[in-house]
Amino acid sequence: MIANQPKIPDPQTRASHIAKLRELNKRMDKHILDLDELNSQLEIDLLEQRKKIYTLRQTPHA
Repeated sequence: MIANQPKIPDPQTRASHIAKLRELNKRMDKHILDLDELNSQLEIDLLEQRKKIYTLRQTPHA
């Protein structure tokens, strides 16, 4: 006798879980895109800061 066998949910429950997982996946994709956008902006900001520092170091001091 095999104990603790997982039960297969009924079709309605499976459909509900699948719908929730799909919605969660969409939300996660949106958040990943938001993070990608933020990362890109931070890379741009960092590059601009480095350019400013380089320019300041190249400028003769009075």
